[in-house]
Amino acid sequence: MTLEASFLITWTLFLFVLIIYLSFYSYDKCVLFQDAYTVCFRGSIQKKEDKVVPYIDAHMQKQFGKKYFGVGKVTGTVDKKGNAVSVTGECQVKVPIRQFFTMHDRAGWKIQTRARAQIVNPTKMIRRSRMAERALSGMGK
Repeated sequence: MTLEASFLITWTLFLFVLIIYLSFYSYDKCVLFQDAYTVCFRGSIQKKEDKVVPYIDAHMQKQFGKKYFGVGKVTGTVDKKGNAVSVTGECQVKVPIRQFFTMHDRAGWKIQTRARAQIVNPTKMIRRSRMAERALSGMGK
């Protein structure tokens, strides 16, 4: 009975630790996407299109902050194509014995996410909407 109990307690402890690390992974993945999209969206609504990438570069690390559990440094990159901007975030969950929890040559506990937003000028859109509203209300008279 003692031998069976030692196996049971070992496996129970192993599963408990694995569940904790999976929770860290899930939380970090959700928060990383949220932060990447937030900084991407805030950059996409800049008044001048040439200020989008510098704004995102300047505010990315502040947005990522230190709210992640059990990860190394969180890095991010910005890419602008046409009238869309995308932010890629990346981090690695620190697992003590990674080789037991990850298949060989796989990214494993590495988290990568990409958020994308259309670049819009809110002021210009509001002005166009008001012009269209005035034009339509003038047609009804």
